[in-house]
Amino acid sequence: MNYVDLDREMAVGDIVLVEGAVQGLVVCDFERWLCLDGYEDWLTKKEMVGGGYLSNGVLVKTAEMGMVHYAVPDATIVFVESSSG
Repeated sequence: MNYVDLDREMAVGDIVLVEGAVQGLVVCDFERWLCLDGYEDWLTKKEMVGGGYLSNGVLVKTAEMGMVHYAVPDATIVFVESSSG
């Protein structure tokens, strides 16, 4: 999934701002089936409550809002920096 305002793909480990000014960390990429160490339990094909499983988008961990799943590109996700520099 790409950032709406950049020609850049979201990557596990990216630091982002979501929903205005809430800082978060991209911990899972469900399209490429990748996650940061310690978040492997989120990569599962077990059915969730209500049916289905997370198979697209990214999961962002924030201190203020907890875990936030974005299934499609969203203009409220703003790239800050990459964990790789």
